Amino acid sequence: MSRLFNPRMNSRSRLFSFYLVVVLTTTLSSGAAPKTKYGKIELIQDTWGIPHVFADTDAGAMYGLGYATAEDRGFQMTYNLRIIQGRLAEIVGARQRGNRKETAVDSDRKMRTFGWERAAERTAANLDRGTRQLLEAYCAGVNDSFAAQKVAGRLHPLFKKLEVEPEAWTPADCLLSWWHLAQFFATDGTRDLMVLRNREHPRPGQPQPFKPGAMWFDDATAVVQRSDVSDEWVKRVEDFRSARGLGAGSHSGDAPKFSHAWVVGGKKTTTGAAVLVSDPQTPVRNPSLWMEFHISGKTINARGIGVPGSPGLLIGFTRNVAWGLTALGADQADLFRLETDPKRPDEYRWNGKWRKMEVRTEQIKVKGAQAVEIKLRETHLGLVASEFCFRQPGDPEVALKRIPMCETDRDTIQGVFAMMRARNATEFVKAFDDWRFPSANCVYGDRAGHIGYSVLGAVPMRSKQATDSNGNEATAGTVDLDDWQGFVPQELLPHIVDPRAGLLLSANHRPVGSFYKIPLGISTGSMGDTIRSWRLRERLDMKQKFTPADVLDVHYDTVNAARREIVRLGLHLRDTKQGELSDEANEALAVLEKWFKSGASSDLKSDGAELATRISTFFRFIATPVALKYGGGESGLARFLKDAARRIAADPKAAFDEDECRFISTIIEDAWIEAGLGTDAARERTGGKPGSAQTLGWFDTLDGFGSLDPAGDLTQPDITCLDGQTIHSQAAQSYTQFVPLHDVDSAQTICPIGHSDRPDVRFRTSTMNLWGAAKLHAAPLSREGVERIAAERSVLSK
Repeated sequence: MSRLFNPRMNSRSRLFSFYLVVVLTTTLSSGAAPKTKYGKIELIQDTWGIPHVFADTDAGAMYGLGYATAEDRGFQMTYNLRIIQGRLAEIVGARQRGNRKETAVDSDRKMRTFGWERAAERTAANLDRGTRQLLEAYCAGVNDSFAAQKVAGRLHPLFKKLEVEPEAWTPADCLLSWWHLAQFFATDGTRDLMVLRNREHPRPGQPQPFKPGAMWFDDATAVVQRSDVSDEWVKRVEDFRSARGLGAGSHSGDAPKFSHAWVVGGKKTTTGAAVLVSDPQTPVRNPSLWMEFHISGKTINARGIGVPGSPGLLIGFTRNVAWGLTALGADQADLFRLETDPKRPDEYRWNGKWRKMEVRTEQIKVKGAQAVEIKLRETHLGLVASEFCFRQPGDPEVALKRIPMCETDRDTIQGVFAMMRARNATEFVKAFDDWRFPSANCVYGDRAGHIGYSVLGAVPMRSKQATDSNGNEATAGTVDLDDWQGFVPQELLPHIVDPRAGLLLSANHRPVGSFYKIPLGISTGSMGDTIRSWRLRERLDMKQKFTPADVLDVHYDTVNAARREIVRLGLHLRDTKQGELSDEANEALAVLEKWFKSGASSDLKSDGAELATRISTFFRFIATPVALKYGGGESGLARFLKDAARRIAADPKAAFDEDECRFISTIIEDAWIEAGLGTDAARERTGGKPGSAQTLGWFDTLDGFGSLDPAGDLTQPDITCLDGQTIHSQAAQSYTQFVPLHDVDSAQTICPIGHSDRPDVRFRTSTMNLWGAAKLHAAPLSREGVERIAAERSVLSK
């Protein structure tokens, strides 16, 4: 072990060097030292703390990544693992989850009932040898790092404060770390029994679902257009659907949004290479949900973001390929209604015969309280999950079958490793078969200028006998024909290569047109545009040729197309004297007119933006009858407002009906009242100020259990674009990646708020100021490029 000379070495760096030496003599495993297994391993941390691992072998790169991750995200990866293992109460006791009537003990019961940990252990044992070797190398790095930190007294302070000990990291833990985050961007199936019950036994006065109208579906917005796919492929899709008796596609509503990404192909760029931008949009956390890293081994040279505790990249790029993801929201989980008998406890009837459930008892340790014992029952379909599935008296027991737990012979990490090794778009696409969870929209491009899009994920083929082919209702579970009949082959999922438009975008909107009939169970943007995809299309349609800077400039767009068009329509109603606008609506329009004419930016530094961003974009049947015509949610609102704009363009005196006028008047009036602009003094305020400072709770995860220690909380900088329906939306800018593939060393990224979870490390908030200033930083891939921004360096193995 040696430490390369660095004149900027501080006390933290010298101590880091000390425990790097320790690792070669003190390890948690009993194998040979890493240098005899993995070859030379060097670790460089750049100006922002991002680790760059250079190794002779891929396994060496994984070892170095594991080592660096445990150093900078050791507590975070441990904490998140405990949550999905069902061991949160060991750390926080019976802590309440936000304002809900749910505690950490309840969370543990749920996680164990769903069977995450057991499934990960089974799956890890069945992975191919090459994948296991990479995971084992990563785990060895993690464990050696933890061992060295313990010897040096350098474990994260929350380990001691919360009385937690890091445990030996395993390949199953790598899978669990990925699954923990992925679950938030997927449906869990637990409401399927309630949906069925409400349909079969509606409550008195319960509104019935509306039958979709012709205006609900906006095929023109779909990523995959009929003109971009061959007749032969469409025939194969239809033959497959018909042969398996699959029903029609999904008509579901909205689900959690996650990201936008766009790529411009070589025919439209000035460089001839693709240019890609990816913006995963989820609230910025302290520390970040993501870990940015770069590894270079024998066959892998890739960087991007992954999940602390897992060595795969969710979004990233190599020398020749870049990719971005957005959430698809396909239904990958079902409840099966079991036939049981109180006289035959822990049994269920299948194919006319009674089967024994696998029964086991587990103990949940609760900090500061007595342990809780739970009984788990498992069928061949999955674990019995009735307790967490809104079961009412008279309802049957239900078993939960869900990706990834039901597939124990493969995992997404296999596809991810193949993506990280891809040398071109063709090789990249071959990796899609192994992407299972979560379902996603993937846009990608390569150095040669090719671009593409594909739906990713394991999409179940439901039984011909199922009442809902999209998986929204609990289905019968008594015979083989009730079970899933396999999965839709990857080549028959919606995809496109080099579309005629020369560019692609995805923002949780409609993935494919109505010609595609295989049910995907999509619950995210299945009808048409989201507000973000609408604006992305507007921006990308403005040019026929793009410089890399032009493609990046779209990222900074702060226009909410829906709010802009609501004001346009409001001004039209005012000027044509329609609808009898209220006094408040007229006063609001007097302010908003200037905002509209100056570009309609949601940036709070823009005059009028504070008022404009209060305009509601809630568009549901309960709010306005207009939604009955256009469909509810963002896609319905977008369809209505685009239609209104066309009507106005065609006729400056276009008339709107009473419901349309009332809807526009009401939401503009409500914005004025909410903004408190009714006083004389307030009327003079035509501009906004940055929003009030938000607290970022320390280790306040998506699980919702709040800050672990207020002493580690941070205050959000004065970001000025808080509108979550804009492309720039800083409050949800959890990562940005800009990759011009003609020169990947000119790539730029940012992962707020910084790299480390440790309070004593300067890299903890290394990107906070850049985030507040709406800037990115250099993200090179070559060794030469990394050397130019190197801050600290170590040799883990010679």
